[in-house]
Amino acid sequence: MSESLKKPATAPESYSPKEVPEIMKLAKNAQNAGEKTDDSQPSPSSGGSGMLPSIRAMFDGMKGQNYKLPDCLLFLWECLDEPAQPGYWDFAAAIGDSVAMVYNRNPSTIDEYCVSGFLAGPAYFSYVFDALGREHSYATAAQVNAGKDKYLRQVADSIGRGLPVIAWTTLEARRRKDVPPWVDYCLIVGYEDQALQLNIGNKDGGAFLHKYDTSGEIGMDLIFVGEKQREFTLEALYLGAAKMMPHWLTLPQRDGMLFGAAAFRAWAGDIEGGRYEDKNANLWNDYGAYVCNLATSPGIPSFVFKKLAEMNPAYARYLALYDEIIKIFPACAPDDCVPNGSGKDGLWSELERLGGGLYAKHKAFRSKTRCRKIAAALRDYAGRLDQALALMKEAAV
Repeated sequence: MSESLKKPATAPESYSPKEVPEIMKLAKNAQNAGEKTDDSQPSPSSGGSGMLPSIRAMFDGMKGQNYKLPDCLLFLWECLDEPAQPGYWDFAAAIGDSVAMVYNRNPSTIDEYCVSGFLAGPAYFSYVFDALGREHSYATAAQVNAGKDKYLRQVADSIGRGLPVIAWTTLEARRRKDVPPWVDYCLIVGYEDQALQLNIGNKDGGAFLHKYDTSGEIGMDLIFVGEKQREFTLEALYLGAAKMMPHWLTLPQRDGMLFGAAAFRAWAGDIEGGRYEDKNANLWNDYGAYVCNLATSPGIPSFVFKKLAEMNPAYARYLALYDEIIKIFPACAPDDCVPNGSGKDGLWSELERLGGGLYAKHKAFRSKTRCRKIAAALRDYAGRLDQALALMKEAAV
């Protein structure tokens, strides 16, 4: 494995926020929000049962929905019956998943591949729910196990009000096989006989439900939606998404994880350094998954800039920014740069042509010439991201 790459000179310091955005400092104010419970409500610990009235399939990979939190938020929003209804890709842009590519050099966290997975925690969800104009409460797995009856009653109360509970399963729980290993985010949609009913995806055209026993250790952080803080509008969601793009794209390296242009450069360096030559390397977990994510993080979700310009003349300058960005990523601009699982143009196609695509074999990485070409394609893409960041800075995003 190659050594960690230094931050490239082409990515000026000014791209990175000098301070964490104010909305990322909200965790301290959110801990107790939305924790109202009805002690008389039956719960899993009391042998009660309850289920949301309508449960749909989730996480449709054939539509490019590689990231689970955006669909969890979409399902929740459908249950809230708000007048403004964002789509999956609106949420994915707002929370960073479709903005920044993530590359991981840390084998202990190799099961995560997206911004929302790596940043999961109270501070991140304080940003998410502030962007949605809602209070929330966040309980870590440790807190849930220390106060199990309280939190299971809170789950039952939420289900009784027709609202799912977002769950983030810990890496330890996935490795214990409490849930299938690919389940990071999911929704609690019901409970029965000391078990939670988790909606973990889609199966045979319907919801894929998984029964989670609560009699032992619970390996999930729980996130409960709270009261409305302010009116939610799509314009506000898009504006927040636009302003946060430079933040997601320039997140600093943490625990072996790299983001944005730095992710592509680190990936290139590891390809040249021999990371994938070993026949025992898991090429899906450690390579193919990143290629797969190119279909859903193909560059900048610049549709956000176009929609803002169309909604409000005050943001007319964003239309020119949109036009410039799709020139930088011309092959990633179908459907106004809304990722839809069809990002098999551009970099995806180039990697396939070079033998470094989705189903690349170990032998492909034993050719130094081929590795240099694959790495060059990734570095070229990183340079394009730098150009887009510079344009966003110039447009005062």
